[in-house]
Amino acid sequence: LALPKLPKIADPPPRLILHGNEAIALGAISAGLKFYAFYPMTPSTSIGLTLARLATEMELVVEQAEDEIAAINMAIGAAFAGAPSMVGTSGGGFALMVEGVSLAGMTETPLVIVVAQRPGPATGLPTRTEQGDLNFVLHAGHGEFPRAILAPATVEECFYLTYKAFHLAEKFQSPVFILTDQFLADSYRAVEPFTLEGLTPVSLLLKDQSYSLPYRRFAFTENGVSPRLLPGLSEHLVVAGSDEHTEDGHLTEDLEVRQKMVEKRLRKMAGIKREIILPHFEGEEKADLLLLSWGSTKGAVTEAAEILRAAGQKVSTLHFSQVWPLPTDHFPKYFLGAKKIISIEGNATGQFASLLRRESGLAVSQKISRYDGLPITPDYILRKLGEMNLW
Repeated sequence: LALPKLPKIADPPPRLILHGNEAIALGAISAGLKFYAFYPMTPSTSIGLTLARLATEMELVVEQAEDEIAAINMAIGAAFAGAPSMVGTSGGGFALMVEGVSLAGMTETPLVIVVAQRPGPATGLPTRTEQGDLNFVLHAGHGEFPRAILAPATVEECFYLTYKAFHLAEKFQSPVFILTDQFLADSYRAVEPFTLEGLTPVSLLLKDQSYSLPYRRFAFTENGVSPRLLPGLSEHLVVAGSDEHTEDGHLTEDLEVRQKMVEKRLRKMAGIKREIILPHFEGEEKADLLLLSWGSTKGAVTEAAEILRAAGQKVSTLHFSQVWPLPTDHFPKYFLGAKKIISIEGNATGQFASLLRRESGLAVSQKISRYDGLPITPDYILRKLGEMNLW
């Protein structure tokens, strides 16, 4: 059978063929990653495999640990010593990491954590996709401490948001999460080569800090961020532990100090909020229909909106690539301008819609949910809108 040949493209632009996990690995390297620990778990495993393949060339340490508990504690130790560090896992593996998340929060250790979602609970559907772990990641860890959660929509965002995650973690000395899913993790795309100009690795030696003597690792500051020196690289003693502590890092039962330390750590949220990635809005502010999405559903929602507009409907989209913290002074105008708001999520309960309502008081009109393990598609969205008599 002879198949017709496609015409040659004159001066074809360069493209990279990557899936989301490969882009996350490259984004981490661009930010200065030096240590990655993991225990294999679909759909996050190929992050570690990609980094292991590049480890010698890029001077990385990649450690396949005996379990997820060991992996996150190795990464916290490496970060404490000054190596920009990351761990990757999925829902069940992240369940084992949760105590380590709290340890990073208490010791104010920068750490990037990738959670590649798949359908749960338990083993669930290990090779399928879902957006069911937002609430889990948002509330993971006992106690209260700051965090940011980024949710890439595209392979390109997997690269650039991973880079951003490292800088947020380092700047605010807190865990930062990258929340992806099997669909984005394993889907290959042809993407333009990433722009590397201006991408600087996080600082390792932290030479530009000012601090008073005697050095206090957890000194009270106006913005909550304390001077961070690395153990063994100066004449100063760097003390950290999992217990509540004084400014110099030593264990304390002083209840007044405890209260001040909680408030100090939480003050960092104000800085994190100033660096929020604003949601992407397309369409008219006074739309008949506003389609709300987050993470990997962006492409399907955008295409469905284009089909609806071509049919004469006034449709807008609002997509979030950062799901915590939320810019509650920015997006309400889009809610208030639309006649109907439809949230589109890959979970059964509308977790992101509920989070938006909790934080802003604004509710969606109806929800389109998918939780059968398959990705959300434009056809699925249009079919569900048809069932709502909106298409």
